[in-house]
Amino acid sequence: MVRTRGLRRVVGTGRGRDLSQDVAEDVPRRRRPTASAQRTGATDVAESDRVASDGTATDDEGFPDGPHDPFVLIGFVDHVAHSIWSGQERPNLKLVSHGRKVDKFGRLAAEIEGMITTTGLDTLIRCSMITTDPGLISAFVERWHRETSSFHLPVGEVTVTLDDVSSLLHIPITGALLSFEPLATSDAVALLTELLEVTPDEATAETRQAGGPHVRLSWLRDMYQSRCRARQWVAATQTYLLHLVGCTLFANKSATHVHVVHLQAFRDLGQAGAFSWGAAVLVHLYDQLNEASQAPTWQMAGYISLLQCWIYEHFPSVHRSVVDDGYAEASPCACRWLTGKAQMTGIKGAPYRARIDALTVTDVCWMPYAEHRGVRGYDLISSYTGQVRWGPIIVYLRPERVVRQMGYIQIVPPPPVRDLLTGTDIDDRWLHFSDHVAPTGELCVVPGQVAPDYMEWFFQISHSFVTPTEDTAEPRPVPPPPTHDDDFVEPPVAEVPVASDPPMHSVVDCTACVRMGRIAEHLERVINLKMVTAGTDLYDIIDLCLRIARDDDLDDSLRPRQRPRID
Repeated sequence: MVRTRGLRRVVGTGRGRDLSQDVAEDVPRRRRPTASAQRTGATDVAESDRVASDGTATDDEGFPDGPHDPFVLIGFVDHVAHSIWSGQERPNLKLVSHGRKVDKFGRLAAEIEGMITTTGLDTLIRCSMITTDPGLISAFVERWHRETSSFHLPVGEVTVTLDDVSSLLHIPITGALLSFEPLATSDAVALLTELLEVTPDEATAETRQAGGPHVRLSWLRDMYQSRCRARQWVAATQTYLLHLVGCTLFANKSATHVHVVHLQAFRDLGQAGAFSWGAAVLVHLYDQLNEASQAPTWQMAGYISLLQCWIYEHFPSVHRSVVDDGYAEASPCACRWLTGKAQMTGIKGAPYRARIDALTVTDVCWMPYAEHRGVRGYDLISSYTGQVRWGPIIVYLRPERVVRQMGYIQIVPPPPVRDLLTGTDIDDRWLHFSDHVAPTGELCVVPGQVAPDYMEWFFQISHSFVTPTEDTAEPRPVPPPPTHDDDFVEPPVAEVPVASDPPMHSVVDCTACVRMGRIAEHLERVINLKMVTAGTDLYDIIDLCLRIARDDDLDDSLRPRQRPRID
């Protein structure tokens, strides 16, 4: 059985807390699902793992305000959302991010630029954020669930996919998964001596200073300058790359160190570009999210820039992010956002938690990279479902739960079964990923479309709202059965006030007007979500049809309404 403990237990112990734990032996024994579990798409667990009736959950009733069916989110009793609902508030997470440190090298030496580019990691130099937003990240972490590898929102599940990584960072998402063995301090000394061309005494002194098989980021910067002066360009490149991934993909909670084990990926610089660095960053990000979503955790590492830019792209109504006017479409999408203190300090409004509780399906930009497809197309490997690993850390990719992000109608997904595969089996499945892609189904007629039974099922298995309702308030209603458009179900709107007026065409007294109003709403969503590009023939046709449906003056220009915000 493959252990899925965090990297710290495998490659040695250093100062500060490090990568998290996702322990396979903690998973309850599976047995045959009950009839009710099969009907709801949930997984049954051993009786001993059901939560006791001490104000948390029972077999029949689940948790207050959800999940009512506890057989999918089997660890909800330890989740931060349950603690918040129970009145045990957690402060914003302390985020470990090294965006500023990436720039401390200054301009790359011309002699190593080509070698950096061949690894496929050169774009990371430009993608890191200067300032992170702990409140925003913490609000989304409260909704992450390790059982489904996704965020649970009032509109259903969403997640960071391989396609997001490809579009945001422009790093390779295809290629091999790196397998490495536990690294003792003596092994780290030998690796540093071999690849960075330092003396054994220098390597030993640094590992002692770092407290194990790690090196300080500041030491790597000094070594880089030393290797450049000695014109040892390969060693300088390997030093630079270890520092780069230590500040980005593999940022850990020590805030000052990086594991020497990652240097193994750069032993042969000609082969370093053959690894799936996109899978690597998702493994570490998911692993960090798994731990950060547990109530006792107060700190989070991983590539925070990736997560924050993903939120910017998909949830424009939650955060008033600032776009760089100088952004070129050929650059990674993560480069489009300005994150200096001048842009971040002016953000005000309702707490992020309340904004997320107020999300509706039209507030989510389900496929934000339409204009970027000419630069970065959709790769089939983004639909891979199953386990992936980087060294000893193993996580699950479950795109079948978020097919709306691929443009397909979301149906009730199958139970999130946990496989117990060997590392070799995981690598083999990944190599033959085309045999393990998520089923898709029918294309969405409008963005964010779901099957008729999806939202009712989701409200049974999830805890869609984090903000507790007042004792005197009416409970949030489960969405009623659809009364129109058999192929589209409108997700429920959370009971949080928003500063917008209902469209006038929604108040009508005849069937024909109702239908025309609904047509106008759907066309307006297409415009507002930027699913078509202004100036194209398709945009002009939709513009004309929308104005006809509204009975507008055809000489007037189209002015789509802005998404409602909470101020």
